[in-house]
Amino acid sequence: MMNFIRLSLDSYPVKYYKRTYKVTNILKVNGIGLRKWDCEKIKNFISKFDVTCMIYLIDNEDMIYIEFYRKKDCTFVYKFFNDTLPTGSTLSTSDVSAEYANIKYEINNNSCTVYSCDYSCLLKHKDYITIINNVLDKNLSDEILENYKNEKWLMYTKNDEINVGYYFCRNIPNKIYKSYCISKLDSFFSLEFLERITKIFNNRQPNQITILNCHLKKAIEYVIESSYIFDEEIAFLVLGNELPMSFLDIRNKEKLNLVIESNTLLRIKGKLRHEIIFGIPKKKKIQMQDKLMDRKNSYLVIFRFIREDNIKNFVTQKIKNQIPQNERQEKDCVPINVNEYTSEKLEKMYVLDVYNQIALHFGHTRYKSWKNVENIINEEKEGNIILDVGCGNGKNLSESSKYFYIGLDFSLYLLMLARKKMNTDLLLANCINIPLRSNLADLCISIAVIHHLGTHEKRKQAVKEMVRCTKIGGRILIYVWAYEQQENVVGNRKFDSQDIFVPWYFQQQYKTEGYDDDAEGEGEEEPEKENEKEKEESHKFKPVKKDLVKLERYYHVFKKEELYELCNSIEEVKVEKFYFDCNNWGIILRKIF
Repeated sequence: MMNFIRLSLDSYPVKYYKRTYKVTNILKVNGIGLRKWDCEKIKNFISKFDVTCMIYLIDNEDMIYIEFYRKKDCTFVYKFFNDTLPTGSTLSTSDVSAEYANIKYEINNNSCTVYSCDYSCLLKHKDYITIINNVLDKNLSDEILENYKNEKWLMYTKNDEINVGYYFCRNIPNKIYKSYCISKLDSFFSLEFLERITKIFNNRQPNQITILNCHLKKAIEYVIESSYIFDEEIAFLVLGNELPMSFLDIRNKEKLNLVIESNTLLRIKGKLRHEIIFGIPKKKKIQMQDKLMDRKNSYLVIFRFIREDNIKNFVTQKIKNQIPQNERQEKDCVPINVNEYTSEKLEKMYVLDVYNQIALHFGHTRYKSWKNVENIINEEKEGNIILDVGCGNGKNLSESSKYFYIGLDFSLYLLMLARKKMNTDLLLANCINIPLRSNLADLCISIAVIHHLGTHEKRKQAVKEMVRCTKIGGRILIYVWAYEQQENVVGNRKFDSQDIFVPWYFQQQYKTEGYDDDAEGEGEEEPEKENEKEKEESHKFKPVKKDLVKLERYYHVFKKEELYELCNSIEEVKVEKFYFDCNNWGIILRKIF
């Protein structure tokens, strides 16, 4: 995707691009520009590169700036312009060249490092800067903070922030998403609050609001926000406790350090909107003029006005690439009444039998561990024992020799795939009765497992078994599918019930060789083989017809408080972290005795 933007050389951020010899994600291309070329010619030429970028066309200049989303794309284009040109091009290497650029903030050496509560330096720009004290009453202020705490589990709060209206990524280039945000302002803020803010902005309502949790470990770096994307008005509202903020005037290179009182709104408009940029220090103590002040956690609400007409063509809808399907598959979940089934029947017919049949297809589509799960595993010390309860095809069992892995699952056919992993012991077992000694594992993980159990008692028993097998001081990581689903994310669903059947489609040729889904028993015995070669190849699958087969899997989707309360009811552990990740609930427990 390429976005072509026409600006003057005095626009932001172009005005502050400086040459650098380091690899960046910004290029200045000399020899191509609006002085000699028209817009269409430039677009046709640049479009030959299959990269995602923003191209700034500078009026009356023989150059363009290109912002790349990935540095490797920037490097590719840099080498292209400096080393080779397309076959048949009318340009020569002497006509065009590229150089890396970056935004460089210059600050006067005599800028003060001391913070002040005196706003008078800002107020000298009274036509452009307004400060309003006591903006909200206590009820409205508390309501915003409470809403933040209630919503913070959502994935779009990465980096301790919630975005409303649009998700704004402050990197260069500025990125605007309709994903990873609360889409409507009134879904987070009360009408009373929105009416009050709209009145402050002369009956204009901001269309992008960011709420930042400014804790002691969080710093906000200076970033120029594109004048093409954002209108000439921005405001900052501090809540909770006072907040140290630095304001850099990029034209005269002066920096002003202020401590903004709680419930104070600072509004900047006009030309200063893009000329004064803000930052927040990562400091536990703030040097004031006459004392050293202990900093406290606070919240910053930022109000922006996005030029929606300008961004229609490059608002990003964050979705993953999907493999094209042969035909449309119905993915609606079917609510069920669990009282009409025994838990044994649900777990046998709609979990075990299904996974045994789809094992190979499951292995093809679920072959990579989830990023956050992988990060937690990598926090363990070398040589630690990691127990994976419900390991399936072994996607979370690393082949690294750094850890010792034990994986267990009740599907023999999934374990046949997992046995390819080295440095791993595998067990055929049920998670509600783990055949291992107590206090064994340093880390126990169970990813998308206990939501397949048919009763609350079994789900709790499974967690208690994981706790039993974990060492004192060790951790337990559990993921379950969430009843609360975030919109604008691939795979999200709407549930009419917590107990559901979820369809799985696959072609007949992927059905497990030798598995009889009508057979009695738990399917734990290995199918008979004629010789050793067949034994090695027993996990292969037979080609049959190409028509799609639909099977139903049983799930109990967890509501927000359900997993937390279940785990918190177990005395031997404390909850260290509870969070929302890609429409799943995740919880980390620490075993304390």
